[in-house]
Amino acid sequence: MAPDERALRSHLDQPAFLEGAARGRWRVADQISWPYVLIAVSAAPRENGPSEFFFRFDLAGYPASAPTITPWDSEKGDKLDSERRPKGEVVGHVFRTDWEEGRAVYAPFDRIALKGHAKWPRRHPGQAWDPSRDLTWVIRQLHRWLNDDLYLGV
Repeated sequence: MAPDERALRSHLDQPAFLEGAARGRWRVADQISWPYVLIAVSAAPRENGPSEFFFRFDLAGYPASAPTITPWDSEKGDKLDSERRPKGEVVGHVFRTDWEEGRAVYAPFDRIALKGHAKWPRRHPGQAWDPSRDLTWVIRQLHRWLNDDLYLGV
């Protein structure tokens, strides 16, 4: 097993990840197919919203490299269509499809977003990826947005 996959598997066995999973906040939704892992993250109940969203994480080079996070349609096996993405003031901006064709989240902890925004780590140090963070930290951010009062559903 490669070091990046070994790091991920170790992080998935940490109490922080296991506690969130036990509380129903997130779960590994499919077998790990390295370097990809599919995680389902619960969302607040909304009239036009699912109980959870799926995210496909590309973790090549993890944790030295930030993940790439794609909102995922688990039935189609492809990125989530625009009309099925989370909406709201903040989440709508993060999960937008008018940037990078929706293949990554617009946040300072996504590898693709960081490539296009080199100043983000200095401007947003509390939200930017660094190798001391782990997948649970990222999932917590996604869970927070999907359970925020400003999240409106899809």
